Amino acid sequence: MEEIRLKGTSCITKRIDFLTDLFEKAESRILHSDSFRQRNMNFALAIFAGLFAVGVKTEGLFLHITLSVSLFLLMLSFTIWDRKWHKTKHGWQESRDEFRTKLIELINKPDIDTLFFPYYKDGEKTAEKDSWQSIIFYCLTVGAVLSFLIFEFIQLHGKV
Repeated sequence: MEEIRLKGTSCITKRIDFLTDLFEKAESRILHSDSFRQRNMNFALAIFAGLFAVGVKTEGLFLHITLSVSLFLLMLSFTIWDRKWHKTKHGWQESRDEFRTKLIELINKPDIDTLFFPYYKDGEKTAEKDSWQSIIFYCLTVGAVLSFLIFEFIQLHGKV
C-alpha cells in the first residue's frame, strides 16, 4: 500500500480534518467487522441447531453422512469467515491507533510532514486465535465432525 504524505506547509485545518475523517472511518469499519462477526455467529448457531435437529429426527446412513458433511463444510466456512473478519478488525484497530497518534503529532508539531498508510496490515497479526468467539466456532466444527456418530448412536439406541 502506498504511503500518504501530508505536507507540513499546507493548511493545518484541512490536514486535521483529513486525519479525523480517516479516524472516524476506521472506527466505523471496526464496528462493521464486529457486527458482521456477531451476525456470522448467529447464522452459524441457527444452521447448526437446525441441521443437527434434522439429523437426530431422521434415519438412514446416507442421509446422516450427507447431513454431517454439510454441517462440517458449513461450520468450517463460518470459522474461516470469522477468522478473516477478526483479522480485519484488528487491522482497522491498528490503523485507528496510528491515525490517532498522527493526529496528536500533527496538532503538537504542525510544521512537520505527516506520513502514514491508509490501512495497517500489521495489525492483523495481533488477532488472537483463541478468542471466545473463535473457540465457539472451533467447537461447532468439532461438533459437526462428531454429529455423524451422534446421529448413528441415537438411531441404534432409540429415538429421542
